[in-house]
Amino acid sequence: MRRTLLIASIVLSGGAAQAQCTPNILYVDSVFGVWPDTTTDFRSGVLGQFYSDTLNILIPSSAQDISPSLPPLQIDSVQLVSVSGLPPGLSVNCNSQTPAACSYLPENLGCGLIEGTPTAVGTFDITINVLGWVTVFIPQSQSLSFPGYSITINDSGVGMIEMRSALSNVRNVPNPFSTRTTIEYQMGQAGEAHIRVFNLVGEEVWNQRVQTKVGMNRANFEGGDLPAGVYLYKIETGSSTFTGRMALQR
Repeated sequence: MRRTLLIASIVLSGGAAQAQCTPNILYVDSVFGVWPDTTTDFRSGVLGQFYSDTLNILIPSSAQDISPSLPPLQIDSVQLVSVSGLPPGLSVNCNSQTPAACSYLPENLGCGLIEGTPTAVGTFDITINVLGWVTVFIPQSQSLSFPGYSITINDSGVGMIEMRSALSNVRNVPNPFSTRTTIEYQMGQAGEAHIRVFNLVGEEVWNQRVQTKVGMNRANFEGGDLPAGVYLYKIETGSSTFTGRMALQR
C-alpha cells in the first residue's frame, strides 16, 4: 500500500533545479537516513550573508527497514514535493536520481543544497513534504510531511562589516566519526585558512593550508591510524580563529 512510508526520505530533498552538490561518502554504508538529522539540525545563518548547507539522503529499499511493523513493500522512489517554512531568501535545489524532478532511489546516496541570502531574522520551522512511491500491481504514492527541522537567522547588527569577513558557522560532520569527518566553515571573503588538528596533550597530528572562497568551505580529515579519543581542530583565517572538538571512535 501506498503507506510506503518513505519516511526515510523524510528529508529535505531539494527544489526543482539541479543542485551542484557532492554527497558525503561517510554515509554510503549507512542503512538509510538523512543528515543532518533533527537533533543536529541545519546551521544557523546571518541576515544579508550568503547561506549554504548540504543535506545527504539515503533511502532504504524496504519499508520494513524502517520498522518491522510495516508491510514488506519495496520502495520505488521518494520525491520532494515542497519544503515549507524556509527563511525568506533561501531555496532548496536537489540532484535528482531519476528523470523526475527531485526524485531519489533506494540505496543510492543523494544530496541537495539549501542556499541563498536570508532577508529576515528569526527561527524558521521547516516541514518537508514528499511523495513516496511503491508498486502494488500498479504504482501507488503516499503523501507524507515531516516537521522538526529549523533554521535560525541572526541579526548581523552593527558589526555587519566585520562579520562579512569573519569565520562563522564552523562544525565537523559527522561527529563522532570512525574514519573521516568533514570540517565545514563559512567565510565572508576569499583568502587562506590554516587548519590544524591536535590531541588533548597539545601535539599536532595534522595540518593543512587551503585557499578559501566566499561562502561555505570544506576540508576532509582522515583519522588514519590515530587512536580513538577527543581531538581539537583549529581554524585560523587572518583575524579570525575557531577551535572545536571532535570525537574519533573505532
